[in-house]
Amino acid sequence: MGRCHEVDGYTVELDDDFQVVHRNPRGKRLQQVPEWLADSQSTRRLYRLRRALTAHREQARALAESWADAGARVPRALAESDIVWREALDDAGVEAVADLPAPEAGETTLIARTYVHPDGHTMTLLLNTAFARHWDALLASREEWELTDTFATGIPAPWAEAELPFPERLMAAHPGQEQEALEAAYTFGWSLWGSPSLYKSLLDDHLEDLATTAPRFLPAFLDELADICLKEGGKHKEYAPGYFTRARNAEREQHTKPDERWLDARYATFADHGALAAGAVRARAKELAPKGAAVSPDQLRRFRDVLVRRVHTPDDLYPGMAADLRKVARAAKANAESEVAALLEDIVPRIGLCAGDVHKFWADALKGKALELLVEQRPETVHDVLRLAPGDASSAQEWQSLLQRSGALALLTRAGLPAGETARLLHDWLAREPLGQARTEELYDVAMSLAPRLAADAVPLRLPYRDPAPGWWAPLPLDLADELLEHGVPLADPPPKLGSPGAGHMLVDRRPHLTHLLADPRFARELRNALDSELEGVALRDGGVPYRHHYRPHHAAEQGSWRHTPGVCRTDVGREALSTWLDRQRERLRTGLDLNGLVRVIAPFVHIGGTVDELLKDEAAVREFAAVDVVALVLADLPTEAARPAVEALMSTMRPENLIRWPTPTLRTRIDATLPGLPDAQVAQAWEVLQTGVNCQEGLRRLVGRLSD
Repeated sequence: MGRCHEVDGYTVELDDDFQVVHRNPRGKRLQQVPEWLADSQSTRRLYRLRRALTAHREQARALAESWADAGARVPRALAESDIVWREALDDAGVEAVADLPAPEAGETTLIARTYVHPDGHTMTLLLNTAFARHWDALLASREEWELTDTFATGIPAPWAEAELPFPERLMAAHPGQEQEALEAAYTFGWSLWGSPSLYKSLLDDHLEDLATTAPRFLPAFLDELADICLKEGGKHKEYAPGYFTRARNAEREQHTKPDERWLDARYATFADHGALAAGAVRARAKELAPKGAAVSPDQLRRFRDVLVRRVHTPDDLYPGMAADLRKVARAAKANAESEVAALLEDIVPRIGLCAGDVHKFWADALKGKALELLVEQRPETVHDVLRLAPGDASSAQEWQSLLQRSGALALLTRAGLPAGETARLLHDWLAREPLGQARTEELYDVAMSLAPRLAADAVPLRLPYRDPAPGWWAPLPLDLADELLEHGVPLADPPPKLGSPGAGHMLVDRRPHLTHLLADPRFARELRNALDSELEGVALRDGGVPYRHHYRPHHAAEQGSWRHTPGVCRTDVGREALSTWLDRQRERLRTGLDLNGLVRVIAPFVHIGGTVDELLKDEAAVREFAAVDVVALVLADLPTEAARPAVEALMSTMRPENLIRWPTPTLRTRIDATLPGLPDAQVAQAWEVLQTGVNCQEGLRRLVGRLSD
C-alpha cells in the first residue's frame, strides 16, 4: 500500500489491488465519495498513479507471453529491477539469462528505464532508445516519476523501424521537436499507458485546440484517430472516413508533401475497409492532376487500384468516378478510355453492369469507347448487357445503344444463342416494364428487330402476363403481340382473361385494330373474357376490391377508376364488349332489383367513368335509368312499414354520404320521427337503407348525365 493523503480530515490512498480508497475522519471506508473529495488533487493524482501501475502490469504480462511464444530469453537484470516483471516472466515461463547476444547490425533494441514515484512505487519500462529521454522528461513533469536507473536489454523492439507506434512515430517525423510533439500527444490523451477515449465531441475539441496551437502535428493526429476508429470497428468505424479526409485536407492546407507510395497505401487501406469517402477520392484526383501536371504510370495504376478497391457495392460508385480516372489518365498521357475499361473490368463482375441508382456514373463511364474495349477484354460483358432491362440504364435510348455497341443485339438476331433464349430475354425485358409509366418505345423497336430470330427459333414467346406470386404487374403490349404474330412469331397460350391485367394496362397504341391478334382464337377469346370480367367487376372482386366498399354509386370516380378511356376500349372488340355489357346492365334493371342489386348495377359505371363519358351514349338507356324508382326500393328494404311521402320527405333532407359512420343526432331525431318505435339496431339498419337510397339517387343522376349526348 502506498502513501496516505489527507484532504480536510479525510484520507485517500491506493491499496495493494490498485483501488483508490477514501476514508472518513474516523477511518471508515466511504461507499459514496463526495464530489469535492472525488475531484480533489490528491484523488486525481492517485488515479493517474493507478492507471500507470495497472497498465504497466498488463503490458508486462502481454510482452512476457509473446516472448514465451517466441521462445525468447530476456536479461536477468529486468526481473531483478521490478517485481512486476519478475512475476510476469515467471508466470509465462520466460528464461532470464545474465546476458543476451549482441543485436544484429541495424536492429533496434529496447532500453530499460527504472522510475520511482513519490508514493514509494517503482517500475521498469522498456522504451525505444531514441525517444527514452523524452519520455523521462514527460514522466517527471506530468506523472511525477523520476528516473533512477537505466540499462541496455538487448531485447529487439516489437515493431519495425517504419512502423513505430504513436506517438513515437510523431516524434520521429518531427526531428528537433520531439518533446513538443510528445507533450501535444499527452495533452490529447496518449501516454505510455494507452490512447485517448473515442468520444467524438471530446476528440473534435482537442483537434480544434491542436489546429490553433500546433497545426503542423494535425495531419498525424487525424491519421492516427482514423486508424484507431477503423480498428475499433462498430459505430466508431463511421468516424474513420471523416478523420482520414480531414488528415488529407490538413496536409494540403499546410503544403505538406507525404511520400506518394505511403499516401496511396493509406488510400488503399481505407478503400479496402469501405471507409474512403468519395470526396477524398475526388480531391486526390484533383491533387494528382492539376492543369499542366504530369502523372507517372505508377501513380495512375495506384489511383485506379484505389477506385477498384473502394467499390464493394453499387452504392460505392459516385457520379464523377470515371471523369476522375480520365483526368488522371490524361495527365499520365495514357489512353483514358482504356483506363475506364480496366476499371469496369474489375468492378462489373462483382457488382454487375449498370448496378445501383448511380445512372450518371454508368452513363459517363460507358459514353466513350470504354464499353467496346471492355467487351474485347471481357467478352462475357455481352451477357451482362443482355441481362439489363431498359429501366436499368440511364435511359431507354442508352439501353438500346448498349445493346448495339456491345454486340448483344447482333448476338440476339443471329443464331448465336440457344433456341428459346431470345424469347426468354424478351419476356424478361417486357415483364420488367414499370406499370403506370409511358411505354418504352425503344423496347418495342428492339423486339421487332428480333422478330425474324424469334420466328426462326419457333419457341413460343410468353407475354408479360400478371403474375400474382411475386406481385409484379407489367403492361400487356397487345399491339406488339399483334405485330409479332404478323411476322410469324409463335406466342404461348394466354392465361384465362389474359391474367386480368386491367383494361388500362393493355397497350394497343401502335396497332389499334389488333387484326392478327383477334384472328387468333385464343387471344380473341381471352381478350373478350378479360374485358367482360372487368366490366362485370369480377376481376375487381377477385382482387379483393368489393363494390360496396370501394365503388360507391354517388362518387364520380374512385381510386383505380378509368379516368380516361383505355385504348383497348376504342378498338372494335372493346366497343363490342362495352355495348354488350351495357345491354346486360339494362336487362338487369328490367328484371327487377332490390336496393343492393341497384348498387351493383350503378357501381361499375363509377369504375369506367371516363369511358362512359366518351363512348357510351345511349338515349334508350338514359330513359331506363332515369325511370328507376329508388324510393320504392328503399321502402321494400326498411325494417318497418312507412308512408312513402314521409320517407321521400326524410330522404330529401339527406345528402350523399359514405356508409362509414353512424347518423348524426339531428338525422337520428328525424328517423325516429318518421319511423317511431324502432330499437337502436333497427334504427341503424334503417339509416343504412335510407343513406344507400340517397346515394343511388345521386349515382343515377350522374349516370343519366353521362349517358346523354
